[in-house]
Amino acid sequence: MRVHVKFFAIFREEIGVKDEWTEIADDTTVEALWKAYAARSPRLNRVRAAYAVNQKLAKPDQALRDGDEVGFLPPVSGGTKRQTLNRQAAKSAKKNQKNTLRPSRLRGEAFITRKPLDLNALVQRVAFPGAGAILTFSGVVRDNAHGKAVKHLEYEAYPEMAEATLRDIIAEIRERWPDARVAMAHRIGRLKIGEASLIIAVAAPHRAEAYAASRYAIERVKAILPVWKKEFASDGDHWVEGPVAGQVPPEKAEEIARGGAEGSPF
Repeated sequence: MRVHVKFFAIFREEIGVKDEWTEIADDTTVEALWKAYAARSPRLNRVRAAYAVNQKLAKPDQALRDGDEVGFLPPVSGGTKRQTLNRQAAKSAKKNQKNTLRPSRLRGEAFITRKPLDLNALVQRVAFPGAGAILTFSGVVRDNAHGKAVKHLEYEAYPEMAEATLRDIIAEIRERWPDARVAMAHRIGRLKIGEASLIIAVAAPHRAEAYAASRYAIERVKAILPVWKKEFASDGDHWVEGPVAGQVPPEKAEEIARGGAEGSPF
């Protein structure tokens, strides 16, 4: 049988392709397929991987079926550790990177786009007459990291899965703060210093739930969103490594949102 395999960020650079169809044996698990690719490129063993099947996070022992879409996901961008692999592989793959991602259509309250983000438009999506508080968050590109000057950033996403993940986060928020309304957008592509990469708008009857819902959204985005960030700094370019998608449970974000723990730096 055949499956459609997709690679992202540092994995794409090391493998040298963004996606391919491959033949596998019946009952092959997603982890077994990953190990087969890692055996071809041992440097991949230096980076932890999460697995997605048909744009949903999958357990290592999930058996694949004919026609499945398999995504191999490096750690998401919510962290401070840098990762580098084979530079020559990265350069050879760069020509394949063009047109890898295209702008996604706006879907409800969550979207991934290459266009500059419009916070006012997001506020209009969440505003309602019963809102006593509207809180906004903008994550912007700063000019330094790890003591080095940053020239610019490049963001890459698994766009369809990323939009679905944003919608899942919004659903989680509605379960915890039913009266809150949330909209989120993440930009991909090359971003200059001072440009916004992530914007969140939250409207709620009271400020306490607006603050909590916003903080929860930020923490979940940094923990599970399949978006990857590459820093172009004075000492070279580096993928930023955060947690593996699915590693941090939603209860951790809720604890942080309700003031019981310190969150990760954006």
